[in-house]
Amino acid sequence: MTAPHRDFRPILLGVLALVTVVGVVNDEVIATISPKHFDVFYPPLLSIHAPWVQALCIALVVTGGSGFTWGSLLYWVSHYGPGPQVGPRVILKGAVAVVVITLAVAWGLGWRTWITGNPLYSEFFYPSTEPRLVFSQTVQLTNELVGLVSAGLWLAAIALWRWWHRAETQKSS
Repeated sequence: MTAPHRDFRPILLGVLALVTVVGVVNDEVIATISPKHFDVFYPPLLSIHAPWVQALCIALVVTGGSGFTWGSLLYWVSHYGPGPQVGPRVILKGAVAVVVITLAVAWGLGWRTWITGNPLYSEFFYPSTEPRLVFSQTVQLTNELVGLVSAGLWLAAIALWRWWHRAETQKSS
């Protein structure tokens, strides 16, 4: 790779690995707590009936695309446009923070639904009122919503930091 693009591989592969590992672990825990989750909320996959195998396959498919997209966007926002580039360590530390925040909120709200017995979202999102399914669906939906918003905020924070430092550099010149 050429010098300007030397950070692409570590950022892309780091984010892809992070998102994939976390997605697989998250879905395996969901499959353990709510074995019917992947039967109810996902179409059958290759006639697989073991919940942990379904969880693994679905997690790999879903996280591959989102990890690749987010990693590519993080590289693009951190390297192109005005301002100093942001290195892979900072990008990946922020990505880890996004994932930790997302998981904490998702699992916290999932446990809230378990304890209170009240679904967090509209009935539309819960085809079953079984507590384990309500719990697992709340965790999954919250992961998707909070993950999307917090990933977008991290991208925006990088862009703003770069813009601010560009403006700061121009003032001092």
